[in-house]
Formats: sequence, C-alpha cells, structure tokens
Amino acid sequence: MDMGKTIIITEEQSLSLLYEEGQNENKISLTADQYIKLLKMVSGDGDMINKIPKFKGKEIVVNGRVDLRNTKTTSLGVVTINGSVDLDGSKFNKKTEANVNGYLSYYNTPLHKYEKRQEFLREIAEQNSKRESGEWDADGTLDMIGLCANALFKYLIYSEYEEKTPEDSQRLQELYAEKERREEIETETEDDENLIELRAIDAEIEEIEGRIDVYDLVYDGKHYDLLTFKLIKGDDFSIEKWAVGDEDDTERTAQEAAEQYIDDVGAENLSEWLIKDNIDEEEFRDYFRDGEEEYVRENLEDFFDEDDFEYDTEVQDRIDEIEEMLEDSENLSQEQYDELNEELDELKNNEKTVPEDLIERKVEEMLDDKSYDIIGTCRDYGIELSQFVNEDELAQGMVDADGFGHTINSYNGNEDDIVFDEETYYIFQIEG
Repeated sequence: MDMGKTIIITEEQSLSLLYEEGQNENKISLTADQYIKLLKMVSGDGDMINKIPKFKGKEIVVNGRVDLRNTKTTSLGVVTINGSVDLDGSKFNKKTEANVNGYLSYYNTPLHKYEKRQEFLREIAEQNSKRESGEWDADGTLDMIGLCANALFKYLIYSEYEEKTPEDSQRLQELYAEKERREEIETETEDDENLIELRAIDAEIEEIEGRIDVYDLVYDGKHYDLLTFKLIKGDDFSIEKWAVGDEDDTERTAQEAAEQYIDDVGAENLSEWLIKDNIDEEEFRDYFRDGEEEYVRENLEDFFDEDDFEYDTEVQDRIDEIEEMLEDSENLSQEQYDELNEELDELKNNEKTVPEDLIERKVEEMLDDKSYDIIGTCRDYGIELSQFVNEDELAQGMVDADGFGHTINSYNGNEDDIVFDEETYYIFQIEG
C-alpha cells in the first residue's frame, strides 16, 4: 500500500502547521513532546485527535518515550507509538487502540482499577462455583491445591480468623434486610433507638463478614514448588499472601531458594564457617597440584639440601657394587682396579636428582599451606571460590542452618506447620 509522503514536524515548527490548509499527506510523524502537547490541547482525550479534520483518516506516528504520568489523559487515540508509554496515575480509562511498540504501563488509573475489579469478581464467581460443588470440602477427594487450601484454612482458623458457617449466610441475608428496613425508617424519623439498632446491625455484619471458609482462599500460582493463596476479605483481596506445601515440596523449595541466593550473592560472600564445611578440598588441591609440582621440579636447589639429592637408582646400585669390589681390591688385578675406578668416576659424573617421594612430600606440604586458608588463597589468587564448592551441599547446609523460614520466606523469615489429613504442611506468609 502506498503510505504517501511522511511529514516530519521539527521542534522549530509550531503545532499550528499541522492544521494548515492544503495538507493532505497520508502520514504525520510527531515527536513525543509534540504528541503530549497535542493531547493537552484536546484535554487528554486522544480519540479527539483522530477527529480533527487535518488528522482524520491519516496515519499518526509518534516517535519516542511518551511520559503521561499523573496527567488528565483518558485515551491515546488511534496512533502508532514507537517507544514506551507511561500512564501511571493518569485518568486513563479505556483500552487503547494505539499500537505501542514498547512497554505500556497504566498502574493506578481508572482502567487499571476497573480491570482489577473485574478480576476480583471473576475470582469470586469461580470460588462460589467451587463452594456450590463442594470441590474443596475437607471430607471430599482433594487434589494438591485443595489439600493445601484446607491446610492453610485450618491454620488461619487456629491462628487468626473465625470459621464461617452455613448459618452465617442466612443470618447475613436477615441482617441486610433488617438494615434496609431500618434505614428507611431513619430517613423518615430521627429515632435514637433505631440508630442504635442500625449500628448494632452494622457491627454484626462486619463480624460475620470477617469470618472465612476455605473457599475464601484463592489459588494464586506458585512460589518455587509451593502453592500460593490470597484471601478474599469483604469486597477485595487481603494484602497477605501465603505459600503452602507438604514436606517434600517445602524441602525442594528451600533447596532451590538457597541455590538462587548463592547465585545472587556469590558463594564467597556467605558465612565462612558454612563455606568451609562445603569446600571440596581435594578438588582445590588438585587445582594447584600440577603447578606446584612443576615449580618444585624446576627449582629443586631452592627446596632441598645437598644431602637430599641422589643418583638414579640404577646408577647408585652400580656405584655401590663397584665400591664394594674396590674394598676387596686384593683380588683385582691392577688393570681391573683401574677400569673400575674409571667407571666409578664416570658414574659419579651423572646428575643427581631428588627422589620422587621427597618431591611428592614437598608438593603436599605446599598444598597444605594453601589449603590452610582456602578462602584467603582464592582471594589472593583471584580465583572463583565457587568452583571448589559443592553448591548443592552448600545450599543444603544453608537450609539446615537457617531452617525453612529464613531460607524460603524473605518477607518475615517465619514458618508454621499444621497437620491436615495426617500430612504435615508448611505455611509461609510471603506478603502482607
């Protein structure tokens, strides 16, 4: 399709140029600032831009990041925006037809609040459906979500909330009917006794609505291998969120959380006692072994005394043999004697070396020195300590030392457990 000529509006040009007679090109390009100014001219209603005669039917392209935070913007209009759009805190109230080639954010706007409300109502409807079918009834056949929901519900009843009963629903209907009747009376008369009754009704309604059943818990995804739940309180969700799992799920979650923490902060930044307990010292020694041995062999004189140097075993055996023969020289002819001495001189001209066992012992001594403070050695040599640490065992060491709560729950470090259906479930409040 022929898109026609593109008009580029520069900073020096006034927006009034966009309205000039005779301008009939198919595309108009705006900078982000020009678009924002144009939105102000139409009181934040971007849909009005497309109704301006000189814009009507034309493709509008905005280039750059559009910052409309805390403005009166209600819509963006039919535009293409090559950049991110930030509408947080604005009056944005309808799904945009704009094509945003970037990140679009509209937190704390009427549209955001509407979408949250719709989500809440959908959750309410879904939980009511579960309640009617008895899907999570404690005496039914429960899947893992149902088991964890019941375990959490049991915990919340023990620790903080009152349990909602079937009679409560009937009582609420009666109270709301009575409240409506008395509010009509209140509009017609100023009866103190009636006002007192209204306050008592409101107090009882608040008390009953503060009670919960298992269907007031809404499954909200996973935290590692644990299942998470939020709580319906009145006409909104509570700010609290809980993670729940059986012992196997909790152990796996703790291990994964510890491994993630180690990846984030680096093994070398953990407590030294924990690192030392989980360093593979043999792997550390092997890392340095070849280099230390090579250094010792190249500098034998620096590491050993003269008495430590010996001839090769075969040479030494022949020297010992000749010296023994020379000690019994009376049985030798002069010629034999001279030949043996000559051979002995030649043998003693052979190079002496240090026995292998002494070299190995010296290398082990040097490795002992380096292993005395493995963390310090790694720091001195600029070596990643993590390559000598068994991170699985290190993570398990963290869990063993800190417990599930501190490992899994970054919110407050607490953990609770409760038995449901003869199984122990661990509970963590991870938000709130």
